[in-house]
Amino acid sequence: MSKTLFTIAIILSLMGCNHSTSNPNTRSTPPSNDAPPSSEPDTETDTDNQEEESTSSFSMELRAQPSVDDQLGLIYEHFDHTLDRTDSLTGTDANQDGIRDDIEEFLNMLEVEEPVRNALKQNARHVQDNLHYDFTEDTPENEDLAFEISKNYLKVIACEGFLGMPVRDMTNTSKTLVALTYNTKARTMAFLAYNRLLDGNYYKMLDDKEEYCE
Repeated sequence: MSKTLFTIAIILSLMGCNHSTSNPNTRSTPPSNDAPPSSEPDTETDTDNQEEESTSSFSMELRAQPSVDDQLGLIYEHFDHTLDRTDSLTGTDANQDGIRDDIEEFLNMLEVEEPVRNALKQNARHVQDNLHYDFTEDTPENEDLAFEISKNYLKVIACEGFLGMPVRDMTNTSKTLVALTYNTKARTMAFLAYNRLLDGNYYKMLDDKEEYCE
């Protein structure tokens, strides 16, 4: 059956060592071989253990969530302060994989199978792609480019469908990635300029196939 997907602009509001002193005139006596081991706590080890326990506890909490989008919501709740809110439209992408580093960190925290994580990264890459271009001018060239970029979302849907993600989770995670990406006024305005060029376009859905997964 032929399906069509209409472009909808969705913007969510998120915006968006111990030191001891000694008398210098007193000679220190070297410890004997029979001296008992130091009872001072290994603070570095204790700190590492606490961090491991905290990470393990958070991972368990993530796995207890009913959906991937609920996991993203929990991560946002704890780490929203780490999101890039600079003036740059694209933000920092140190590894040049097309995903803003802070969003990629969110996706790396998810307790999901690696193919699902990769599909979500594919989605994040698509959502950010338009920010690399200036779509403020309504020209035929910009319309064509915007349309070509938007079509990549069909591959995201086909990939996530192939992996068996529930439709509701596919939709909600996409909305969340949109919100995380366009989390400043400048990014939101750029998205709206791009989205306006897509008015009236429609697309034929792709079959759910592995070949559409990046």
